[in-house]
Amino acid sequence: MQITITARHAEVPALAEEMLRAKAERLDRLGHKLSGLHAIFDREKYLYTAELTLSTKGARLVGRAKHPTDLLTCMEEALAKLERQLQRRQEKQVGQARRRVPHRPA
Repeated sequence: MQITITARHAEVPALAEEMLRAKAERLDRLGHKLSGLHAIFDREKYLYTAELTLSTKGARLVGRAKHPTDLLTCMEEALAKLERQLQRRQEKQVGQARRRVPHRPA
């Protein structure tokens, strides 16, 4: 999975980058066909923002979070949102049964 990190008006600490890569590997193990993760970190005066966009086969999931004091907490919240979305998506796929049309002889 390709991971792209973008920072606006701030620098991303190496610790945050390592944590993001480790957590992305955990998301990859959930069994979905993930193609990429784009992380955008932003800082406006007193507010940190993390926007994570996860590309999967057939969908694009977005997790956003804002936090007043800490970038790492913001990233954790956005990752938790993405994880919940992936789990919901997998439950829907597993829970859907295919409709079968009864065979009618001609």
